[in-house]
Amino acid sequence: MIDQTNTRSEEMEAEVKRDNDRRYAFQRMLRLTDQHLWALEEMNRDGVKTIPAPVREEIRDTMGQLPDHCKEPFRDSEQVQEALDSVFEVQERLFKWRHPEFPLAEEEDELDRAS
Repeated sequence: MIDQTNTRSEEMEAEVKRDNDRRYAFQRMLRLTDQHLWALEEMNRDGVKTIPAPVREEIRDTMGQLPDHCKEPFRDSEQVQEALDSVFEVQERLFKWRHPEFPLAEEEDELDRAS
């Protein structure tokens, strides 16, 4: 009886963990992209033109964790500005995935032209 209770308790814990992982996936991915955007923006501000290899590898690793449709705009470039722009586009896709009503930049441009 105690074994059954322990097994059931472990199953419930695993289920809660899976639910939480799904629930917080967006926040985790957003936090990862935010960290890269912050670093790239600082490099850009400081006039750095080329991303150091370790930072570029971290960005690649992060992009590998994202859903394919979100990471599609990512350009694996050693140029700070190009990488910054593409990571920003990836983050927009994340927002659109989580909040379908969130307009992408190109959709906002179309709305502005139409009004």
